[in-house]
Amino acid sequence: MSRTLKQLTFGSAFFIIFALAALGAYSFYFRSSPSCTDNKQNQSESGVDCGGSCIPCEVKGLNIITEEIKIFSTSKSQITLLAKVRNPSQNFSASFSYKFNLGGTLAGQRELRGRETLAPQKIQYIVVPNLPIDEERINGVSLDISELNWNENNLPVLNIRVNSQSNVDKNRVTVTGVLSNNSAANLPTIKLTALLFDREGKALNVSITELGKIEAFSERQFIVFFPEVEGLAKNVDPQKTEIQWELDDESL
Repeated sequence: MSRTLKQLTFGSAFFIIFALAALGAYSFYFRSSPSCTDNKQNQSESGVDCGGSCIPCEVKGLNIITEEIKIFSTSKSQITLLAKVRNPSQNFSASFSYKFNLGGTLAGQRELRGRETLAPQKIQYIVVPNLPIDEERINGVSLDISELNWNENNLPVLNIRVNSQSNVDKNRVTVTGVLSNNSAANLPTIKLTALLFDREGKALNVSITELGKIEAFSERQFIVFFPEVEGLAKNVDPQKTEIQWELDDESL
């Protein structure tokens, strides 16, 4: 074997060994580990980046749907914010953080935050009442959803019933009724949200009241007051009033 051929053979062997070593080092140090965002079906996944240790495949790509955002005046210098949101999942409850963003000539950007949990297919009204802000100083409002977590529906099933009626007296609107706890559990504070609508189903205003601890198999009367806003009493349709209830403390 000629000297040149030997040099080529040894050079090629050295290059192959070096390339294999470099590939091994790259795979060990730089190649990313399997994850829930690598666009591959690996780990214990039942689909691409879903199932197993990743997000359930049923809710992959799903988000909380914001159906409506409104601002209501409660006085010359106060407003109430309302957002109607929906969980589109059939089988999974959703817990998430939300943030209202108000734009306009305010002293800095106001951000109003909170956290909600929605059962499957549930529609919820998120309300921030009586903010000390003049509506004329606001230029738009939006709602951000973040920290969304999906869980198999394990929310407690409570047998709560609300009977109510809307009362219109000149410029005053109130909603009165009875909340019945037909569950075998004592409930912590319950927040009642009353929503008024006109004949076309357009939301006119919203107000909140709270009921303290409610014993098992008991009833509690309530009354929700609304501000005397111009045109409210005239346009409200008492038959379309909605009452939403939720536990302020979900630990029973």
